[in-house]
Amino acid sequence: MRIGEQIKNYRKIVGLTQEQVANYLGVSTPAVNKWEKGNTYPDISLLPALARLLKIDMNELFSFREELTEKEIGLFVNELSEVSLDSFTEAFEMASRKIQEYPHCDLLIYKIATVLNASLTLSDFNDEERMEYNTVIIEWLERTADSQDERVRNSSVFILATKYVQMEKYEEANVLLKKFLIL
Repeated sequence: MRIGEQIKNYRKIVGLTQEQVANYLGVSTPAVNKWEKGNTYPDISLLPALARLLKIDMNELFSFREELTEKEIGLFVNELSEVSLDSFTEAFEMASRKIQEYPHCDLLIYKIATVLNASLTLSDFNDEERMEYNTVIIEWLERTADSQDERVRNSSVFILATKYVQMEKYEEANVLLKKFLIL
């Protein structure tokens, strides 16, 4: 959610009009309207007062969270699946941007990797193109193979080991599975 949407949403929750927000902050009503529409942004010096007025903290105002909820991940993955049916490249770019936005959200990364892995299998890319995408998917799975979330870690290890076997990298698969069995 963008800051303008947050301002509008929380302004309504606390029962304020745009004019009341404007008066409190010493700006014009059209300025508040432009913020809410996303045409402009509030001056940085107004942000603490705006957050207090809306009875939220700065992180909430900026929609900042380290992790997505499982529901949000599910919605994104569904959208990603739909896009991948039309264009794997577009889906891959979309996924890369989301991972860049949430680089520590292991469940998101794992689910993206599994969707794109399946989609890549069905794609009509040549071997070289397929290998480029496959390399990145493997990197994502390697990241999640060390996850603190046991179900993400276990699933990632098995998919990764399978991919290594398919690539005839038996030693890597063996090392990974031994590590998994020790955990």
